[in-house]
Amino acid sequence: MSAGGIVDLHTHSTCSDGFLPPAELVERAAAAGIGVLALTDHDTTAGLAEAGTAAARLGVILVPGVEFSAVWRHQSIHILGLWIDPSARTLRAVLNDQADRRRVRMRRICAALTKAGLPGDELLSTVEAKPGLPTRSHLAAALVAGGHVHRAEDAFRRYLGRGKRAHVAAEWPPIEEAVAAIREAGGVASIAHPARYPLSSGGRRKLVADFAAAGGSALEIITGANGMQHASANAALALRFGLRGSLGSDFHDPQLTWNPLGRLAKLPDGIDPLWRDRIL
Repeated sequence: MSAGGIVDLHTHSTCSDGFLPPAELVERAAAAGIGVLALTDHDTTAGLAEAGTAAARLGVILVPGVEFSAVWRHQSIHILGLWIDPSARTLRAVLNDQADRRRVRMRRICAALTKAGLPGDELLSTVEAKPGLPTRSHLAAALVAGGHVHRAEDAFRRYLGRGKRAHVAAEWPPIEEAVAAIREAGGVASIAHPARYPLSSGGRRKLVADFAAAGGSALEIITGANGMQHASANAALALRFGLRGSLGSDFHDPQLTWNPLGRLAKLPDGIDPLWRDRIL
């Protein structure tokens, strides 16, 4: 495939925790000069058909993707699957399991909120009425809308974050299972925002080593809100373990100015772009 313009391989729509419906996301990306766009909603491919129709109309190359929630040594890790076949049987089965995990976890969180004196059933109904899979971001927004906290950050600080009254640990599959599902669907796997996880330098190296051993292909070198120091560290890890480089805004909401569509630095020198063999 061939395209001009900016490459952005990490975005979200209302099918997970994004603000824009898939077609509007593509329209905004096209207006920002993006020529190659991946829609990578959390644990769902539900928005790909709508996004693909809009992309064909606007001359944007859509990369079918997903952002898997996985776990490594009790730490939640996000694995991007890019150029996937959304109809692949194993992928569909894994994503169905992910949807069930998300719904069960949300019910448990809202039950904990009830015990904390908040209207958990009402909050659950609000979240489940939203399109797409339920996420803690949806719940944080519901807490803000209900006047229980001032900001979404306060919802995590007071209730939803690790160690707080309504925190429920996620039970995601291991990273090896996520990578296998992506590969069986014809896709390539990339660790999303590797600098964002609360790991030591040694822990991050071990994560990337295990990911590469499982068949992972790339690291997201450039991502929204990360500085060039993060990009340099990510690039060093990619080179050390023979991985290619990806980049993406991790766009969710046009009102969040720190990760707008279309504003991405170039990959550092020496990094092999993940899309090199697919986009000319």
